[in-house]
Amino acid sequence: MAVRPDKFLEKMYNMTVPKYEFNARNIDEWRMWRNDLKKVFIECLGGLPEGKVDLNPQIVEQKELDDYVRQRVVFNTLEDLEMLAYVLIPKNIKGKLPAVVACHGHGYGSKDIVGLNFDGSEKTGDIGYQKNFAVELVKRGFLVIAPELIGFGDRTLEEDAAKAYKGESSCYKISINLLMMGKTMAGIRVYEVMRTIDYLLTHSEVDPDRIGCMGISGGGLVCAFTSALDERIKAAVISGYANTFKDSVMSIYHCIDNFIPGIIQYAEMPDIIGLIAPRPLLIESGTQDPIFPIEATRKAFAKLEKIYEVLGAREKLDKDFFEGQHQISGRKAYQWLLKWL
Repeated sequence: MAVRPDKFLEKMYNMTVPKYEFNARNIDEWRMWRNDLKKVFIECLGGLPEGKVDLNPQIVEQKELDDYVRQRVVFNTLEDLEMLAYVLIPKNIKGKLPAVVACHGHGYGSKDIVGLNFDGSEKTGDIGYQKNFAVELVKRGFLVIAPELIGFGDRTLEEDAAKAYKGESSCYKISINLLMMGKTMAGIRVYEVMRTIDYLLTHSEVDPDRIGCMGISGGGLVCAFTSALDERIKAAVISGYANTFKDSVMSIYHCIDNFIPGIIQYAEMPDIIGLIAPRPLLIESGTQDPIFPIEATRKAFAKLEKIYEVLGAREKLDKDFFEGQHQISGRKAYQWLLKWL
């Protein structure tokens, strides 16, 4: 008797051959694959808005620190939707600056990666799994912007605001509302990071040809997908995310914000991440990560190698598979971004 649906699900996955699984053998085939997959991926995300609202940016906080200035800004991304973000500007650096969009993972929002507690006080003691990576970037001379992804921190729903300091999010309710309307949380977050780049480009000190992106966990998803679709991002570091859908979000309990209806019909995760090629890409993953298993990350990286090799760009792909769990490493990441930006 087959009353339990295990075999049913396994067979469904095995019988689904992604239409745009990477099989290109030359540049022309790659170009067709890339263009077709980008189009259908945007559709699976729920589409991207055609028109843009005015940013109308405002600086709402500013603090001078030893090595950099920390601003908090607010700007429009969609009608009736505002983005909060921290901007870290290095001091005493002349000329145009490279910039990095730093995408936080699950937790209490962008404050966690800029060295702050939820109440705005400076962190002391344990710096957490994200290791203040936005601060590490600004200390190396990058202008850094850390957007507050919708559903976290100060961008939870009103009903969840009192619990946001504990890292509790509004992912579930926002996601199901979006799904019922043909949209996805991933799609909204990707679009908002695109608008974050629009805001970055209003800074005269930012070099538009040297913009990178780095993100971990859920922020790794946002970094990966935005970099795949927005070629203004010239180099990317994906931490604690690159894997296969089958071995991560389809096998291990994950937040609903990871799910994209119908995507397996068209591509697996490494195919989508492969849209970043031939731009520089570093994959960072802990060998003991319990929610993005390392063996599947190795499998995904092997697929990425094939894509970069077809493009003659193998030197622009690297990995940091470090001894550790679900956390930022930084062992290679910061130098990688310095090298390419």
